Formats: sequence, structure tokens, C-alpha cells
Amino acid sequence: MNYKKDKEVIMNTTQRDKNFKGGIQKGTVATDAVAKKLDIQCKTLKETIEVEGLTVQRKLRQDQIPGGIGGCEPDGGAWFKDGKLVAVFEGKKQGKGGNAIERWFKNNYICRAINPNVCYVTFCVGEGAGDGEVLQKTLNIAHRDGINKFIPNRNSVFFSVDGFSDEFISGVMKDVLEYCAEND
Repeated sequence: MNYKKDKEVIMNTTQRDKNFKGGIQKGTVATDAVAKKLDIQCKTLKETIEVEGLTVQRKLRQDQIPGGIGGCEPDGGAWFKDGKLVAVFEGKKQGKGGNAIERWFKNNYICRAINPNVCYVTFCVGEGAGDGEVLQKTLNIAHRDGINKFIPNRNSVFFSVDGFSDEFISGVMKDVLEYCAEND
């Protein structure tokens, strides 16, 4: 689409354009201490967890994404059993405003297109994770089975304004992955 503004044409870049740069770009980091902590927790804790029969990838390859367009790099990795995507862990930080959570729907849609029964777990922090705030309002439709608990083969979300301990995140990840290793 083209938009005219004061006699100059402004090009609107969409996700289908090769120059579109959505999400957090290579070389950039989470913007505050709470976001950075969650990012580091998810990325480093996935490296410390081993569950027999499961493997982890940092991101999905283009040939794994239906249609081969887009990207999906969940903070806590994409976990596979016998080549089948079984679990994904994502961390999201948001203030009372903003749109950080909107990327969640794209990643969730990609993963559910690959395996409709994937265990998709999200850890949400920041002011937007408070009761009745933007994260809960936005994610409500995708978490009708409940919040702050693991729901096998569905979306699970955990909210904490101030963040989570390493032990909590690691414990949830291990519980989910052990479930995935034992079940198809």
C-alpha cells in the first residue's frame, strides 16, 4: 500500500515484504531489568534441562514453518519428541501499555499449525501482567481453561508482575517436558 503525505509517497512495509523486521531484532536486547531477567532465565534454563527422549531447538527452521514464511524463536526453546513439536516456552514482559504480547499470537499460531496439541507455555511479567491488565485481557481468549497452571496439550500461562524465580520457571519447564516425554 502507498500512503501520500505532503506530496511524498510513504511505502507501508508488511510482514510479507522481505524487508519487514518484526519482533526483537538480532543485536537488540530486552529493554529493562525485568524483561532482561525473564529473557535470560528462559534462554539459559532451557540449556540446563535434559529430559530423555526430547530435544530442543533455539528456533524453528523455515522448512518447519508451514508455508516457509515467518519465524518463530521461543525464548525457552521449541522441544521435540521423535521429530514432533511437543512443547514451547515463551517469556513476555509488558507494561500497562504497548503491544509486546501481539507477537505471542503469531508464534502460537505457527506452533499449533505444526502440532495442534503442542504444550505452549508462557511466562508473563511486568505491570501488564497484573490482575485485569493488558496481558490477562489479551491472552484470556487463548487460555479459557485457566491461568497460573499447566494444562496438558493446551496453552498455559503464568502471570507475575515482579517476575519469577529460576526455580519456578525451571520447575514448570521440567513438569511440562516430563509430561511430554511420557505422553504422545
